[in-house]
Amino acid sequence: MPQGAETAVPRKRGQSPGHKSQAKQPEPSASASSAQVSKDRDDEAFIEFRRSYLTAFLCGASSDWLKGPYIYRFYESNGFQPEDITLLFAAGYVSSAGFGLLAGLMSDALGRKRMCLAFCALYMVHCALHVFTSFRALLLARVISGVATSLLFSAFEAWMVAEHSKRFASRKLAETFAMQTQGNALAAVVAGMVAQAAVAVGGYGAPMVVAVPLLSYAALEISKWPENVGCKRAGLVDVAFGVVATMDLAVARVGALQCLFEGSMHIFVFLWTPCLQRASGGQEIPNGIVFSLYMVCMMLGGRQALPSCRWQPSLGVIFLLAAVCLLMPSLSHGLWWNLAAFCGFEWCVGCYFPQIAVLRSEFLSEQTRSATMTLFRVPFNCIVVAMLIWGRSMPPEAMLRYAAAALAVGAGAFCTLPQKRTDAKLEGGQGSSPSSGAGD
Repeated sequence: MPQGAETAVPRKRGQSPGHKSQAKQPEPSASASSAQVSKDRDDEAFIEFRRSYLTAFLCGASSDWLKGPYIYRFYESNGFQPEDITLLFAAGYVSSAGFGLLAGLMSDALGRKRMCLAFCALYMVHCALHVFTSFRALLLARVISGVATSLLFSAFEAWMVAEHSKRFASRKLAETFAMQTQGNALAAVVAGMVAQAAVAVGGYGAPMVVAVPLLSYAALEISKWPENVGCKRAGLVDVAFGVVATMDLAVARVGALQCLFEGSMHIFVFLWTPCLQRASGGQEIPNGIVFSLYMVCMMLGGRQALPSCRWQPSLGVIFLLAAVCLLMPSLSHGLWWNLAAFCGFEWCVGCYFPQIAVLRSEFLSEQTRSATMTLFRVPFNCIVVAMLIWGRSMPPEAMLRYAAAALAVGAGAFCTLPQKRTDAKLEGGQGSSPSSGAGD
């Protein structure tokens, strides 16, 4: 063949002379296909995990929301004086501070799933006791409610964070907490409507009856969960010593942030109605509509923690904004100004809950998570009890100024918080990588 001549390439039948053969596309490797299948299975498992947790938690939270709008009227309708009602409310907070701490220790020692089931059982007993109208029976109901509420806001989260760290990437944790906050606000709105309908049919005690099926369904969902224990083969004393051993300055600051914000929040819960009543000149306020508006604002705040949201304010900014909102009744007596400020505060509440939950997941030890969370609630409950007993003679604007000052202190405390820890305290799992922190 002469130099430079092209080598003839045989053509397939029907192929034109100018057609160039195309390189065969490489088929996807078996390892890539199996990796995609594994990812799809992980996504399906995570969606089912999150669905089960949120269903159980929101059913439990809804049972608590159901009694909220009419529990004061229930006590009044049974002939109790304001002093008696104050004592009943205070008993619940004292119980949450004392017996709730013991329940938190038991949760880490005996198992979080067991304590979630215990919450359902205790709250059913709490609801059943409202069949009786004696002061002693209702006082016992408040004591049981205090213990159950501590379990609702500690054992559930401790179980979820532990299971999440074992099975899934922790970057999805913040999204789960954001969905929990939004769902809780929506549950509050729906529970208020259901409670109103129940009262119209069966009186002020009817919402307690409606709560029982929700608690039963929550218990059914919880029964499908795997158990996890903070301190394996450890007793209550061991867990208590573990709480003390892991209580460094960073953990204490996280607890202080929680106490300052949630203490201020509960002061607001007691005072927003008289503040708006005074600002309206004594006119009737549609509390149900206002409450629903608050919950919508809380839902909007919860959206700030979603990955799709571009602006995610830090916890320090949230504390400062909340403080400014609570100062508004002292700066202006206009109804609409106060209502706008209170809606802004509820937006801050929606932003706060996912972020403080992520902070707890980063700084609290897995072995004593539930006990530490209930320990955080002790000073918060003491603040609320002190307000109930000694703050009744103060004007609501003055009490809100104290709450705003506490929030300003919280903003300063957040600035002193060290950089977030890795999840080294969590036992193994995909969430133990520093690069997959919950705040990502």
